[in-house]
Amino acid sequence: MVSLVEAGTWHRFSDADSLGWLHRGWSSAYEGVHPAHVVPLVTMGCGIWWCIDLSTPQGDMWGIDPNALCDRHFLFPERFTLAEWLTDWLEGNDAFPEAPPLDCSNC
Repeated sequence: MVSLVEAGTWHRFSDADSLGWLHRGWSSAYEGVHPAHVVPLVTMGCGIWWCIDLSTPQGDMWGIDPNALCDRHFLFPERFTLAEWLTDWLEGNDAFPEAPPLDCSNC
């Protein structure tokens, strides 16, 4: 999990300093693909992330998997809300984001 604040040398769970740092980098690098209201939350490794949609009251979750889809579709809505995702995690499940079946050969 990424820290909510600039953590300096204390960022043990990610190679990013904070959610703000990650969000700013992704928003500028993937402008038009990465909505400003979707914020990275937890990395699963290998570029795979769980993100939260701050524009929804229930906190819909999104997935990022650059290994499964093209640059236009690597970010996708997920089946969980934040509460459902946290409940699943507390029950010991380590779900990965599931990319939708898309044909990216024409992207």
